[in-house]
Amino acid sequence: MTISLWVLFAAIVAYLGVLFLVASWADSGRLSQRWLTHPLTYTLSLGVYATSWTYYGSVGLAHSSGYLFLTIYLGVTLAFALTPVLLRPLLNLTREYQLSSVADLLSFRYGSGGLVVTIFLLIGVLPYLSLQIRAITESAQILTQQTTPSVMGFVFCIILAVFSVLFGARHYTVRDKHYGLVAAIAFESLVKLLALLCAGAVAIWGVFGGIDAIVLWSAEHPEAMNQLPLREQAPWGSFLLLSFCAAFLLPRQFHMMFHENLNPRALEQAAWMFPLFLLLLNVPIVPILWAGQAATPWLSPDFYVLGVAQASASPWLTLLIFLGGVSAASAMMIVTALALASMVLNHLVLPYRVQRGTAKRDLYRFLLWAKRLVIVGIIAAAYGFSVVIEHNSGLAQLGLVSFVAVAQLLPGVVGVLYWPRATRLGFLLGLSGGALVWFGLLILPLFSHSQLLNSPIALEAVFGDYGTNIWSVATFWTLSVNAVLFVLGSLLTRPTLEEIEAAERCHVQSHLAPLTGQVTAASIAQFRLLLTDVLGQRVADTEVGRAVAELELSDDEARPAELRLLRERIERNLSGLIGPALARLIVDDRLRLQRKTQVAFSDSIRFLETRLERSRSELRGVTHELDLLRRYHRDILQALPIGVVVVDPNQRVTVWNHAMTELSGISARSVHGVALTQLVAPWAQTLCEALASPPRQVLRRSVVWNKGELSLNLNRAVLEGESSATDTQQTGVALLVEDRSAIDHLEQELMQGQRLASI
Repeated sequence: MTISLWVLFAAIVAYLGVLFLVASWADSGRLSQRWLTHPLTYTLSLGVYATSWTYYGSVGLAHSSGYLFLTIYLGVTLAFALTPVLLRPLLNLTREYQLSSVADLLSFRYGSGGLVVTIFLLIGVLPYLSLQIRAITESAQILTQQTTPSVMGFVFCIILAVFSVLFGARHYTVRDKHYGLVAAIAFESLVKLLALLCAGAVAIWGVFGGIDAIVLWSAEHPEAMNQLPLREQAPWGSFLLLSFCAAFLLPRQFHMMFHENLNPRALEQAAWMFPLFLLLLNVPIVPILWAGQAATPWLSPDFYVLGVAQASASPWLTLLIFLGGVSAASAMMIVTALALASMVLNHLVLPYRVQRGTAKRDLYRFLLWAKRLVIVGIIAAAYGFSVVIEHNSGLAQLGLVSFVAVAQLLPGVVGVLYWPRATRLGFLLGLSGGALVWFGLLILPLFSHSQLLNSPIALEAVFGDYGTNIWSVATFWTLSVNAVLFVLGSLLTRPTLEEIEAAERCHVQSHLAPLTGQVTAASIAQFRLLLTDVLGQRVADTEVGRAVAELELSDDEARPAELRLLRERIERNLSGLIGPALARLIVDDRLRLQRKTQVAFSDSIRFLETRLERSRSELRGVTHELDLLRRYHRDILQALPIGVVVVDPNQRVTVWNHAMTELSGISARSVHGVALTQLVAPWAQTLCEALASPPRQVLRRSVVWNKGELSLNLNRAVLEGESSATDTQQTGVALLVEDRSAIDHLEQELMQGQRLASI
């Protein structure tokens, strides 16, 4: 049974049109927010991991290597099993500092490493992108029986480029969440799962006639059963490691798992739901393999799925199974193009634009159009690569080439999470060494039989006939060279101040580090003025305004601590717009810090409180218990019926509890970090008098306030261990403020109650 090429074109356009409709509904709010942020939607969006390699190539890998094909999914399961110590910390980092790609993450930690990572991933992922194009063109050739795969691939890439721009290049900044993209990729995962299960059902009941028949056939063909067990010297360990790395380091996986995460709590649910999704995808593989051997042995095992579809003699079922392959390929290419485009902009294009001094010329518009052009360029490069290496390797082999490439990022990511001593030079040496070995072992041999390029190097010439063990050789040597150079380079160099600060931020304890330094800019207006020179008026006003609104500051804010927090927030927001390296460069250059000027103790305390609130989900063990104790004491302090004011050694307010707010009408936020002498009358004079009084001595004062005349009892609390006046210069002071009129009223009520009781 054959299908017209134009029918396939029409089916592809119609299918992508449905995807665009789903994305538009999600972006416009027609789809419920509850469904978009549901863990199941998030899990299905991670199904972008299952590409044409899964849909077609798993059968081919099962044919050549038996159950070895399962390791590609068992490694992913292992990565998700390590969610608490691996994926959760990475999600927290990317959300906290607005890091949209793995290049941003490594650049944030190691400085200039983002440029090398971007170039390496552009080259490393091209074989994987070309795999998708090749799968679509060859599947179309099988269904149409026409020898024009290049035309099919070219048209497919044009259609996909248009839809990629429509899907992901409607926002000028990558920090915006793409609700439509998440919904569309989740929908695609459902389509390919349904199509593959249908192919499995056709294999069992259509080709064999039922489960009993397939069992009988396998007994009559023992060679089919002997084909499945793991072969001797099978590279199962290497495949497990490669798929483990690919689970979160592939650009598309990092993008969907961390950047497009709409609900942080969904990751815990995905830790078991996503392996279950992969299990369902792999259930039909063996039946399809046997059905292909029985019904269409002349086909390549990579395309037994289509052979089974043709055996059904149903055009609609055949189209559905073909669209399952289109779904697998298009989802991967769209998300990968978006992820790579953000890397290219942040680490290749924008730094060059800033150096030329043209970044302030409508940066938002430039980002939008540059992103669109980069997406088209990436898809075009993938098509060109597919033409160069046409018919040179199987689908699984092309995917494994890219898997070995992204595995080179593993030592650097481990350093981000667990080795503060790692340095930029060590990371660059390790990545460069591993990349060179990868290029020599796996990329050059791809061109050995190319029609356009002739390379004298082939795998057999370098290693002999290793078969599947070439992946063990390549994995071992690339990662060994990478890790050794990474460790040696880090140990032989001393980390810079910038690297030390970045390492502190990448660990949980960094949330407990106090603020340091004071911004030279003295007002929000100066922030806008200084950033205008490099970003332009529109971008500077928008980004400063965004940060001011997020921190709930007023435009006339001038407190040093608030300006220090504003500087940090602007850097994080710019990181989501132009990448962490460039954001840090601009902020350090324009909003400079006086690092020798220490932030007030009160401001550091408030900063730590904020960080602890954000970090409570990360705290474990003793640290978690201490945090619970801190919260308990804070809640007691806030719930006291008397006013409590705590000041640091510089006489700046660190605590202003609820009772004090009700008594004075002054919010705690407005006085945090403010010196007692700068409070409004009469509180400045009254509290200063209480501060100067001896401990245990009650001061009685009457003050006139907006509530009328207040009679107050003021007492300077005695801190534990305080023995002299000099102690207060180191520990700070707590002041207790009681409303005497309320106490008198309470005493009168108690006396009245006693008289009534006696009667």
